[in-house]
Amino acid sequence: MDPIRSCIVCRNKKSKNELFRIVSDNGKAIYDKDMKINKRGIYICKSHECINKCRKFITKDKFNTKLSFDNQSMYNVLLDLENELGE
Repeated sequence: MDPIRSCIVCRNKKSKNELFRIVSDNGKAIYDKDMKINKRGIYICKSHECINKCRKFITKDKFNTKLSFDNQSMYNVLLDLENELGE
């Protein structure tokens, strides 16, 4: 059974394989595609809706987590996540 994690945006609980994982490396956001980077991370639903809401949170400086992320690197990761989802 896969561990349960919460989406940082919508707070819904899902299994790890239903979420994207993002880790912080010295303040830079990194998409952890294989979920094997040994650092603390956050999770976002695999949906355009949560990705777009996350982008809005960053724009309004309302993106609060226990980890710190550089806004530009977070934007880049969100673009990677959208590409991963496809259209």
